[in-house]
Amino acid sequence: MKRGVHAFLLAGASAALLWVQSAVAAPVPMVGEWELDAAASTASAGGALTSGHVLVSAKKDVFTSVVDVVPAGGAAMHYESTGKADGNPVSVTGSTYFDSYSMVNVDKLTSIRTERRGGKVVGFTTIEVSKDGKTMTVNTKATLADGHRVTRTSVWHRAKAKKK
Repeated sequence: MKRGVHAFLLAGASAALLWVQSAVAAPVPMVGEWELDAAASTASAGGALTSGHVLVSAKKDVFTSVVDVVPAGGAAMHYESTGKADGNPVSVTGSTYFDSYSMVNVDKLTSIRTERRGGKVVGFTTIEVSKDGKTMTVNTKATLADGHRVTRTSVWHRAKAKKK
């Protein structure tokens, strides 16, 4: 009896591990081009974005993000990164918010990102794409470089394809 229970538990644990590994290695759900809906977004004082554009592309399990945002009362910022959603650090160039992050896919539509500046965790972001794939909601809790704490929900809509 014990042997059967152990085999059952081992099989269940192996299946769970394979499921987690496949979820982590899958391409990020936000692949595509996105425009910020500033009117539908909310933020604590000093954390609002007035405009934004994001382009995420992927080749197999490696993704590239190109982000252009304008914070309320701040200068436009352009930052980029290339990496995997496998929980390992990904370098970011151009961001004053964070210089690296690690990301994992929770499921086909949700990713969680842990942001770091100088090796210290400064924020957590949950990225969720709607089931119809038209809206991306980004929930962030972070500490900015000036020490200001920000809570932000940014709503992004998939950019319409440009006519040729």
